[in-house]
Amino acid sequence: MNTLRLSLRTHRALLLIVLPYAAVAMLLAGGLPSAADILNVLAGFLVAILTGPVFILCGYTIHVMVMKRPHRLCHYLYHDLRRYLSNERLLHALPAMLLIPVFASSFTVIKGAIPRLHPYTWDATLSAWDIALHGGKAPWERLQPLLGHPLVTGLLNFSYHFWFFLFYAILYWLILDTRRPLLRMQFLLSFALTWIVLGSVMAVLFASVGPCYYGHLHASDPYAPLMAYLHEANGHVPVWALQVQEMLWQGYQSKGANGELGISAMPSMHVATAVLMAIVGWSVNRAAGIALSAFAVLILLGSIHLGWHYALDGYVGAAGAALVWHLVGWLLGSQAAAPAVHMATAPCMGKEGLTS
Repeated sequence: MNTLRLSLRTHRALLLIVLPYAAVAMLLAGGLPSAADILNVLAGFLVAILTGPVFILCGYTIHVMVMKRPHRLCHYLYHDLRRYLSNERLLHALPAMLLIPVFASSFTVIKGAIPRLHPYTWDATLSAWDIALHGGKAPWERLQPLLGHPLVTGLLNFSYHFWFFLFYAILYWLILDTRRPLLRMQFLLSFALTWIVLGSVMAVLFASVGPCYYGHLHASDPYAPLMAYLHEANGHVPVWALQVQEMLWQGYQSKGANGELGISAMPSMHVATAVLMAIVGWSVNRAAGIALSAFAVLILLGSIHLGWHYALDGYVGAAGAALVWHLVGWLLGSQAAAPAVHMATAPCMGKEGLTS
């Protein structure tokens, strides 16, 4: 119980951010949910809780198979994970593990409500700013000679979808981490505030659908050649973005009848989150920083090339995420001089096993 009380106290700032945000989402959802809605939320809650640990387990299993190569893989994994996932560690992680699915569900509700809160009126302005910022030519046109090849498009498309897996793996790795309390909390708070300030507040104020949907709202569509290329490239390599874009637009047109996950271009939360992951990577070691920074660049290029975003969306997302990170770090700075909070009773894994 002492461990749980300490964990709740450690996560009080996250609680004070997520719970009011969830209350706003409930108000926007409109009234009490039906039994079917509750079941859907519970199913999504369970999936969100399990997603991150499953990704981490898959990655660690591959690491063990390649680097350790034990004679009895399942036996090795069982005992290693049993030592790692101590009761103290799980209690330490429990508040965050329960809050993240609540936060993700709330974000989805608020994102779906954007057109009810503010019509999509910013695309023409954002597009004009984007073109002016890049010397009178749309960024996708400048990038097309470099990126306009089906194999390159396929790589960017894969990276854009891999973002989801990588993010959840890093998120739950830090949730379970006990060696870096300040880095862990800085990431959790920065993630939540970035998605609230940029992904909800700014997304409503600058309500926009992005280049892939520009032609649905405006008679003249400067992004029609880009979308035509993507459909052509889809005949050579799978461009999953096209199917997702169609699904989101159908959900928007149905006004929730067929499921509405929400559409928002400004700012790019893919880029914002990729930048947060890169900052975490540099905080861990140089190799991780370089790899995750390269991944963030791929996400920025993919957001433009796949028609999801104006380049300006990515710039604002990256700058906003970095600003929030430094602001949270400044607010947590007073704790830096205090002794690090470690789970004294949690077992430390040796060189042959998982690290904290």
